Parts: sequence; structure tokens; C-alpha cells
Amino acid sequence: MFEETYNKLSEHERDDFARIVNELMLKSFLLRENYDRHSKIIKSNRDYYFVERNIDLIREYLAYTGWIVEKDSRLGVIIISNEFQDNRIRLDFMTSLIIYCLRYAYECEKEKNQTTSEVYFTASEVNKILNDKSLVRSDKKVPQVTFATAYRFLEQHNIIARISGDYRDRNLQFYILPSILYVIDNERINKIFEDIQNFEGEEF
Repeated sequence: MFEETYNKLSEHERDDFARIVNELMLKSFLLRENYDRHSKIIKSNRDYYFVERNIDLIREYLAYTGWIVEKDSRLGVIIISNEFQDNRIRLDFMTSLIIYCLRYAYECEKEKNQTTSEVYFTASEVNKILNDKSLVRSDKKVPQVTFATAYRFLEQHNIIARISGDYRDRNLQFYILPSILYVIDNERINKIFEDIQNFEGEEF
């Protein structure tokens, strides 16, 4: 069935198929809308619509190696995961804390505005949440390179979209993307919360 359907694609569509499947496997998420830093606007993502049109074909192809493709039409997110729990990324504690902050901020904003998909945020606001909730030690300054590593990882995996500023800067501006809701499941979020409650401070 796969070969029959695949052979019906044009040469251009086959090129798109290979490129987009590889991107999905690298980034874990594909968004219906992307922020274009050149034009400074949010644009529809044609790759998302390609997957949407060909999702059964892509599912069948990836299923051979245990990959599952899901689509959340409401939020506009396509997610890839492995049924064998392979290829999972182990996050360091600081990245986990930042994800926790971003999810908290995203859900707070969604409570106020159900129509928005992306949520505008800044590195300074992340720092404020970290400090207000005592998630970092007040007597220890987290190196900017630690933040930069976390933000770079999040952008590479389509969890945030950088608007302006360097990863190391406090004036870094970005959108929190709806994929934040799929980065860590609720069970893991609860575990992070427990870790935070027991957190007595680490040196970064």
C-alpha cells in the first residue's frame, strides 16, 4: 500500500516527503504556523499542510521503525514519538526548569485568551518566574551560557520561536509555541514539581 501511494506522488512531492520526514524526526514537532524573522510575522507553514494531506502515508512509512505520528488540529501541532520509548532526550535540570516556567506561562495566558496559539515571552520574564517561585538559589547566579544552551535546544525542537536577541541576552524575545504542551507529559510535570519542592539548590 505504501509503495503504491508513494509512487503517485510527483517528483517534487517525493522531495518534500524526504525533507519533511527528516525534519520531523530531528525536531519532534511541526507547527501549523511559524514565525518568520525576516518579515517579522507569523506565517502558515506549508510543511504542516503537506503532512496533513499525506499523514496516512507518513504514518505507514514511519510505523515500520516504531514511530508514531499524531496531529492536534486544535493547536496546530504534529508530534512524533517512538512506541518503544527509544530516542528520548534526557533534559538537564535547568532546561527542565525553563520548560516548567514556559508551560506555566503558556497555560496562564491560554486561560486569559483561548484564541491565541503562540504566546509572546522574554528571557527576563523566565528569570522572574524562576526567582518568584524560588526555583534557583538567590545567592547563585546562573551562567548565561546555561540559559543559552536551554533556549537553543528549545528553538531547535520547535518549542520556542526566537523573535530577537541573542540566546545569552536577558532581552531575548520569543514565542512559546503550543508544542510546549507535548514536551513533557503531565506525569513528568508533576515529578518536576515534586523535584522543585525538594530542591535545596544546585550549583550550575
